[in-house]
Amino acid sequence: MDALTSFVIDYRYVIELIAVGTAIIIALSSIDDLFLDLYYWYLKITGNGHVRDRERVADLDMLESIPEKPFAIMVPAWQEHEVIFSMLEANSRLLRYSNHHYFVGVYQNDQATQREVRRAQSLNSNIHSVLVPRDGPTSKADCLNEVVVAIFQFEAKNKIQFAGIAMHDGEDLIHPHELKLFNLLIDEYDFIQLPVFSFVRPLSQVIGGIYMDEFAEVHTKDLVVREHLSGIIPCAGVSACFGRNALAILADLNRGEAFRNNSFTEDYDIAFRVHDLGLRTTFASFPVAYTIDMTEDSEGPALIRRALPIATREFFPSTLRAAVRQRARWMLGIVFQGTSELGWRGSAGTRYFLARDRKSIITGPTVMMGYFVLICIILIESYLSSAAPNELFSYALIYSPWMVTLFLINLGFLLWRLGQRMYFTTKIYDWRQGLMSAPRLIVANFVNFFATLRAVRIYFGHRFSGKPLVWDKTAHSYPFKLTQSPAE
Repeated sequence: MDALTSFVIDYRYVIELIAVGTAIIIALSSIDDLFLDLYYWYLKITGNGHVRDRERVADLDMLESIPEKPFAIMVPAWQEHEVIFSMLEANSRLLRYSNHHYFVGVYQNDQATQREVRRAQSLNSNIHSVLVPRDGPTSKADCLNEVVVAIFQFEAKNKIQFAGIAMHDGEDLIHPHELKLFNLLIDEYDFIQLPVFSFVRPLSQVIGGIYMDEFAEVHTKDLVVREHLSGIIPCAGVSACFGRNALAILADLNRGEAFRNNSFTEDYDIAFRVHDLGLRTTFASFPVAYTIDMTEDSEGPALIRRALPIATREFFPSTLRAAVRQRARWMLGIVFQGTSELGWRGSAGTRYFLARDRKSIITGPTVMMGYFVLICIILIESYLSSAAPNELFSYALIYSPWMVTLFLINLGFLLWRLGQRMYFTTKIYDWRQGLMSAPRLIVANFVNFFATLRAVRIYFGHRFSGKPLVWDKTAHSYPFKLTQSPAE
């Protein structure tokens, strides 16, 4: 036996050890996922957690009949000149609610976005530009805090008080009845989160498609279980509404800042602060007889007759680089800052979901290690079959009965996970997208791995250099390009 073959055999044992560790971690993570899945189906079958009520089509006439209370909509905008006019115009035309005002936060060194907001203001008197008196980007929280101050000043000047203050981004398409639903619930709750779904994407757009799959599952299943077990509703940053007094309390307790300026995921952070104050929160999945989306031939928002929850549609990234940047930002805020600032406090249910939120720092690289192990075993077997065809090489570990059992269990977990992903994607979209969610899950694993590497690099670079973390936003696009106003 030559030296190379001996080395390959020794290396194969190292790969076996890695395979064992990888399989154990994947099994533990899969048990966690299975628990959440089974808990959701328990709630659905028994009717606990209002799951059945969430799936009962609501009466639009009832929503329409409630007198309109005033609402403000916050839109933080840094370098959003390509989308902000279209977003404001599309939603102004679409919303079935007249008693509302937009407050758009723009930076003093972002003239292009300022110009587009002024264009929108020329057509809609309920749009207000809020100038952040600092060069951007600072942080999204910093921009939002300036908007909150401007809203309170607007109230004082005009002698009104908003019932609620909603949050949206520059790539959002707001459901026409969103504010109607907030109007129904705002007297009962201090914070309301509605579902968020991706616009439908062509089957060929695999990166964009993973957002369809993930948000369809999380905002149909995971948040329901999370609310039932922990009572904490994560703020998605869009399609969310705070009671006016809730934001005032948060600002008073944090030196005038409703959102923590140093937070990379200010929406995630504020959900825990709202809960700590004992304020009333809810995840409101409220189906109505139609939804909003885009179609292949639509030049504007399409109203589709299909019973789905009142939800915002977002145009998520469709390129690898943009998706990695966005997910790295989420990981920075949730995993690194969240661990540092929130620790592991709270009830058992809260700590469980904190662990779920943070396990991606381990599971992302572990899944990639599984792909690496599989490729190595294939290459090793190919080499040995040609270099020593008459020799029989047996595996010391992965052929053992307990490892074979573990691999079969993990295969069962994988099939279950694919089935769950396909079910929820089909529920929100259609069967074709549901089938595509299976191969897209592999792509999502690669995106999450690269995002993990980026998040680790940025965070530890920040820790060692002392440089502050800034708003590492992704460039947004919008499916409906309203480049000219009717007056032009």
